[in-house]
Amino acid sequence: MVTGRRALKVGALVVLALAVVPLVGVAIAVLDPAPDPFGGAAPSLGSVLAAPRTLDLVVNSLLLSVGVAAGALGVGGWLAWAEQRLDYPGRRLLGTLGLLPLAIPSYLVAATAASALGPAGFIGAPLGLPRASGLAMALGVLVVVTAPYVQLVVGAALARTSAAEEEAARTLGAGPGRRFRVAVLPRLRPALAFAGLISLLYAISDFGAVAVLDVPVLTWRLYEAVRTQSLARAGVYGLLLVVLTLPLFGLSRWMRGAGETRQVANPRPPTRRRPGPVALAATLLGHAVVIGVGVALPLATMGGWVADGVRRGLPFASPWGPLGDTALAAALGALLTLALAIGPAWVAGRGRSRLGAAVEQGVYLTSALPGVLLAFGLVQVALSLSRALGGGALYQALLGSGALLGLGYGLRFVAEVFGPLRSAVIGFDPRLWESARVLGAPRLRFAARVALPALGPGVAAGLLIGFIAILKELPVTLLLGSATGLRTLAFRVWDRYNEALLHDAGLSGLLLVGLAAAALAFTLRWRRHA
Repeated sequence: MVTGRRALKVGALVVLALAVVPLVGVAIAVLDPAPDPFGGAAPSLGSVLAAPRTLDLVVNSLLLSVGVAAGALGVGGWLAWAEQRLDYPGRRLLGTLGLLPLAIPSYLVAATAASALGPAGFIGAPLGLPRASGLAMALGVLVVVTAPYVQLVVGAALARTSAAEEEAARTLGAGPGRRFRVAVLPRLRPALAFAGLISLLYAISDFGAVAVLDVPVLTWRLYEAVRTQSLARAGVYGLLLVVLTLPLFGLSRWMRGAGETRQVANPRPPTRRRPGPVALAATLLGHAVVIGVGVALPLATMGGWVADGVRRGLPFASPWGPLGDTALAAALGALLTLALAIGPAWVAGRGRSRLGAAVEQGVYLTSALPGVLLAFGLVQVALSLSRALGGGALYQALLGSGALLGLGYGLRFVAEVFGPLRSAVIGFDPRLWESARVLGAPRLRFAARVALPALGPGVAAGLLIGFIAILKELPVTLLLGSATGLRTLAFRVWDRYNEALLHDAGLSGLLLVGLAAAALAFTLRWRRHA
């Protein structure tokens, strides 16, 4: 057992070291930029920073992220309140349907919304709407995509909050607004802060929706710079993304440490009240926007694309290869992510220590970085190692074998798998091992009959959450997976949509949503109470 604990600590230290690798890659790209492959002069750090469009990229990224966080808190926070405090027809069904946008990638929501609302779309054509794109459109799409995250986090906090203080404030004559400010808001503040941060980080790291809707932000321009091999410019954009992201990561640590609130042992459930006309209208409107734009519109639009292809007799590329590649990549990536998360979860969950705190910060740091930035940093480190060893063989081996892709998936989503694992470790009683050792039970029997059943739910939840996250991942797959020959459904949707082969994009998108929705059905219980 001592050896096993030592191995877990070593694994935690490995993850802590890997957490800084993408940042090292960005630093290499800025301090030692690669020569221009076409023989031109590489742009300097100062010239890129001084360019007017660079400032526009930073401003757009900040406006988008802050706007999405505010909108998601408003929409998702109200829907969480309605689900936990109000009583209206269809509450349970609408609350469940409102979580389904979690199964649909943001680039699919953006693509279908742009198609349906555009001049030739089934909504835009009758209304005479112009082309649907730009910052405002991206803001609306990302609010719809991130509102369910807020609904889950804030709803779980409301479900754990006792109504005793609210009843006491009502007895003392406090009005609804004062009751909320005094009795409810202090207990919701940590959940609201965390949910807002999730939305903000999601928006600042989003790649697909802003690309589809032609929004000039740092993530999209970073991908374009990498694709055109302008690595010096990509390094500057990556540095700017780090400068924007790391303060948010530090803010999350501050809010998480300052936001601990005690829960009562036996919370009194609140009395659900019938909403007034205005509250009912706001609730139904919120559900209609989230479910309509986030679920119904994508499914209807992709179904229309497929039906149009069948009606016109267009050939469909076989989806079975990408379907198999997607399931394989998601399954192997989830297993690798689980392996990376086990050590940190054990060290962080076994009590307060400096190592545990450092490991936990490293885990959350990797997932706070945008996927395109993380992939770019890994590529830069691999290229530098390969050049240092006197050739490009190492880089080609790492890229072609899928090692960089697996590492990219693991680092991108290790925090999502780490969460349920850490909770399971915290709930595991170490005295069970002491009792088993006194009784002379072998370690393997103890692991099989005691440890695995106790930790099993957390392991299963982590695997399924990692599986769903990797299913929808686009930038890491695009930058690190192309050399492997892997063609996932996310890649197929992106490729076919850019080629205007909408019937193929629609079929692949429906299969991708079906896979994610099936996995989401298994994790719905865990996500509601995470």
